[in-house]
Amino acid sequence: MIGEIKMNIVTLTALLVFFLSFWGYHYLYLWFTKRRGIDTKKCRVDNAIHSWFRSALEEKDHLLMVHQMRNVIMAVTFLATTVVVLLGFLLGFSTLDVGEPTAGFILEGVPFWLIVITLIFSFLNLLLSLRHFIRISFLIKADPEAIEAITGASPQEYLSSLFTRGNDQYTIGRRGVVYAIVVLIWFLNVWVFVASTIMVTSIFALHNDL
Repeated sequence: MIGEIKMNIVTLTALLVFFLSFWGYHYLYLWFTKRRGIDTKKCRVDNAIHSWFRSALEEKDHLLMVHQMRNVIMAVTFLATTVVVLLGFLLGFSTLDVGEPTAGFILEGVPFWLIVITLIFSFLNLLLSLRHFIRISFLIKADPEAIEAITGASPQEYLSSLFTRGNDQYTIGRRGVVYAIVVLIWFLNVWVFVASTIMVTSIFALHNDL
């Protein structure tokens, strides 16, 4: 009985650290960057991207913009396809019957379903990012007055904001794949998994975000 309670506490601790590191940190980071205007690396990169949209539209370099968006869409599509293949592999070699033993050590318990949920969440974010990027590719040569009448913003501002939203979704989707890989460590040792999750989040924060 005591052993089961201890195991439940360890599992809940690991899940709490994972959710705070992945969902908690990233959504708070994006919220503070956008709402509070904190001078993070993302904020500086977004400003540079906005200037590129502004100069490209002013110079009417639509062909370059279409090619750039095509490259971005191809990259997101590749990652989304990879996530679907991984999900198919995992679910194909697992069982939905809790009472039956699974096919192997990697296909059982909380870590397995945490990987599946994280990958599904990543895939949904990648789909949302594709939605924003594809919309940009259609609106690049749209009538500026029509865009301003519908959105209340200039084409430069609206397209830049669409790209920023798509890039945010892509970042979460891409990092979700990284965190899903980190969950694999749970099958070896739960505390090593907790330490690895904190370490990966710290690397993202210190070297990519701040």
